[in-house]
Amino acid sequence: MQLQEAIETRRSIKNFKRDMVIDEAAVKSAIETAADAPNHGMREPWRVVFVPKDKLGDMSRDISKYAFPREKDKQQSHYDAVTNLGGFLAIIMKCDARQREENENYLAVGAFAQNLLLLLHDRGIGSCWKTPQYIFNPKVRKVFGVEPDERLVGFIYLTDMEDYDKCRKIRRKNKNLITEYDE
Repeated sequence: MQLQEAIETRRSIKNFKRDMVIDEAAVKSAIETAADAPNHGMREPWRVVFVPKDKLGDMSRDISKYAFPREKDKQQSHYDAVTNLGGFLAIIMKCDARQREENENYLAVGAFAQNLLLLLHDRGIGSCWKTPQYIFNPKVRKVFGVEPDERLVGFIYLTDMEDYDKCRKIRRKNKNLITEYDE
């Protein structure tokens, strides 16, 4: 697949089925390749926690008891959704107390994440970037080993591409985003 085609055709896939299987070696290879690409200031303020399919249930139980402490129905709903995935990635960013450097870290992590999503697509692995409110919960952060000088910035749900054609039909809304500078 050519880069332009990957950019034009990649979409978030949100249909998950319990029996899906993804190529874990391809996921790990995509993570390593995404880290090779240039990014803002050649910073590398990220790390990735990979949760393979066979550990998704344990991970869901660990985080949902903190994310939804008094809501057993939401805990079950989270478990049902997450265990249908093919795998799961938690993206963690190194923080910096200096405002400019913190901003550069976010830009670098965003570039890494976009490269990763495109590479996953290229390898035939569907994905969906998620930033639920509970990523800010200190107990959820602890489950993923997030250190005090780090931030949990989001999750990438991994899936197969079986329902890809349904997602491709969605058109982008922001086609007129260029304006000319005018003094």
